[in-house]
Order: sequence, then structure tokens, then C-alpha cells
Amino acid sequence: MRLLLDENISPTLVRRFAELGVFAQSVPHVGLAGAPDRAVWAYAAANDMVVVTANVRDFLTLADLDIHAGLIVLLEGELNHIEQFERIEPVIRLVETSTDQDFSLNKAVEVSGPGLFRLLEI
Repeated sequence: MRLLLDENISPTLVRRFAELGVFAQSVPHVGLAGAPDRAVWAYAAANDMVVVTANVRDFLTLADLDIHAGLIVLLEGELNHIEQFERIEPVIRLVETSTDQDFSLNKAVEVSGPGLFRLLEI
């Protein structure tokens, strides 16, 4: 699994995910700071990355248009980096243990709290 962290997700999580063996990049670190969501989505698609965001509405709309590697959306606002990690890490663990190679393909995971998430077919 490869992650692209949107601007509303702490870039400090890149290192935390690396410690789990998960490749992650942050939107500002790839030169997309302030870029429109469509540009972020295009970068993720070109690099086979799952977008992680708290921008639910816009990215769910984009995900409905294209084949994509997946989307993780945090439904809670104003989370600090520790809380964000606590919400995202269980999703990563689920994907890692799945026997489905295309687990996240064209899917979104809505995260509503620590350990509380649901998988949506898009």
C-alpha cells in the first residue's frame, strides 16, 4: 500500500507509516501544496497511491469518476497527528492482512473514530 496524505493530514505521519513499512508521501512534499483536489487525485492515480484526506465530499466525487488505488477519508475534523494516526493505522493493518490483492481498488474507507470504519464500493 502506498499513501498520499492530503494537506489536511499531518505530514509527520509519513515517518510513522514508514515505521510500519508503508510508503507515504505528503502533498506539500511532492510539490502540490495549495493544488486543486483534481491535481492531487491525478498525482495519486499516476503513482498508484491511496489518498488519505479529511476532505470527504470533494474526494468521494473524484473517486466516483476514475479507476483508483483507493481512498481513506477521516470523517472527524480537527484531529491532531496522534489522533489521525490512531484512525488510519487500523485500516492499514486490515489491508495488510487481506488476502485480496486489489482490496482498496475503487474503494473508499470512511473512518469515523478509533477502530471505527466502513468500506465503500465506489
